[in-house]
Amino acid sequence: MPTPNPMTVDRLVGVLRSSHKPNIVVEGNDDVIIYRELTKRIGILEVILRPSGGRDNLLQVYERRSEFGHIPVAFIADQDMWLFSGIEQGYDDIIWTSGYSIENDLYSDADLERLLDENETSEHQQILDSISTWFAFAVEEYLAGNSPALNLHCDQMVPPGKTELDADFCVRQGFRTPNPNRVQQIRSAYQLLLRGKQLFQLLVRFLSKPVHGFQKASFNEHTLYSIALRMPEAHTLLDRLMVEVKRKIAAHQQTP
Repeated sequence: MPTPNPMTVDRLVGVLRSSHKPNIVVEGNDDVIIYRELTKRIGILEVILRPSGGRDNLLQVYERRSEFGHIPVAFIADQDMWLFSGIEQGYDDIIWTSGYSIENDLYSDADLERLLDENETSEHQQILDSISTWFAFAVEEYLAGNSPALNLHCDQMVPPGKTELDADFCVRQGFRTPNPNRVQQIRSAYQLLLRGKQLFQLLVRFLSKPVHGFQKASFNEHTLYSIALRMPEAHTLLDRLMVEVKRKIAAHQQTP
């Protein structure tokens, strides 16, 4: 879920109408932090990043793209729960993340879990088991037409110092045991299928411990985004998004 943004659909459409440079429309300010670094890395410098204030806004702006057809505009959006239900019709030209969100693609590419000490790995995996079980329930609720709570911090589900789902939390959320196959589906590909923000939150919990040497007061998910973006390995999933952006911009510029 993106950081709140005051941009409205009408205002963003107006901004795009008056623009004379290529634009990339993303969901929120957190996304801009990640995409700005990526555009630098692969040389897309003459492009403007536009946070839309959320996926619903982005989709509405996309539906009005004929109003700013004079400039190349690429749209990048998180799949979110459409990862499980399928992308709705009419949005084929949007560039979608491979995982649940851009945070998932970043997390999967960066292999951040190597930052954990060996004696922390078991506890980390146990918590992932619990969160996967919770999220399997949330997915089943969503597919059944309900509106499960998704914008949750991992500490609400599994309090610090624990490895199991909090009993009171489960009662408040009406939790029921999900289908084991759904749990296995999510757990086996958790880097892409669990909410990316919760994956980063969980790592912050571990890496904030004194043994890792980070200053707890200033260590947060954004710190980890920066670390992940600077990992030396290839960023296969993130680079795919940028390659798609370059392709769409080039295709528009070649159109008479």
